[in-house]
Amino acid sequence: MTNAYADLATLKSASVLNAPDDAHDGRLLTLLEAASRWIDGYCGRQFGAMRGERRFDGTGKASLTVPDLVVASEVRVREASGEWVGWPAADWLLYPLNAAPTEPGGRPYTRIMLASGARRRFPLSRAGVVVSGVWGYGDVREDTALRTDGNTAADDETVAVSAPGAGATLSAGHTVRIDDEQMYVAGVADDGQGELTLTAQRGVNGTERSAHAAGSAILVHRYPKGVSEACLLQAAVWWRERLAGPFALPEGDGGDVGGVSPTVRTLLAPYRRRNAVLGV
Repeated sequence: MTNAYADLATLKSASVLNAPDDAHDGRLLTLLEAASRWIDGYCGRQFGAMRGERRFDGTGKASLTVPDLVVASEVRVREASGEWVGWPAADWLLYPLNAAPTEPGGRPYTRIMLASGARRRFPLSRAGVVVSGVWGYGDVREDTALRTDGNTAADDETVAVSAPGAGATLSAGHTVRIDDEQMYVAGVADDGQGELTLTAQRGVNGTERSAHAAGSAILVHRYPKGVSEACLLQAAVWWRERLAGPFALPEGDGGDVGGVSPTVRTLLAPYRRRNAVLGV
């Protein structure tokens, strides 16, 4: 996963670190990325959207438990003959039915259930099921109202953005989406004349680098608010530890165990996975 659950501008803002200069931008962005990967491990799940396929052992039943799933584009099974066969989309459903992983406040799908009229079962076999789709806790995107300024080639490392009167609304640490491509923003230059230049890592999280026409919409990926706040706070804790030791804790507090803020643990509690689901 290539992303951060919070952005550099917010971390540097007066409400968090109050660090207006750019002398340590690279180090601060590294801390945001490290905090994001720590959150993945602590919660046992990823909150970004990753496109790809995963294999599972067949259950011999009408349902299959899967890791967090946003959308499934294909389900294939290996039959007794050894042949791989794709199932029609009408034969299976994603559960919980009202999960809504592409909506703010939604949750992921965690099971694939065969439709009531489907006369089939997931074959009882080792690594006999392949599911292709988008994996993760959710895939929520917000339109920034920014548009590409000129055509963008697939091999460009920067993206020109038209932002008349909007100011720099994007920051390093954001993951943006243009058409079907995800890009991880490493830097934003604002010329003060209504144009931004994004330096970005192209084609991340299972998406492909591609060309984009002038005027293409730029969407930014958003994560659960508790996760983003935890990322900001944990990065700030680590930064202050590097400079002057950990935050002073209230009297009677149990301590900043293992360099992790107790508040961070509280923020992440609703998102921790209780039961592991493993692919093959």
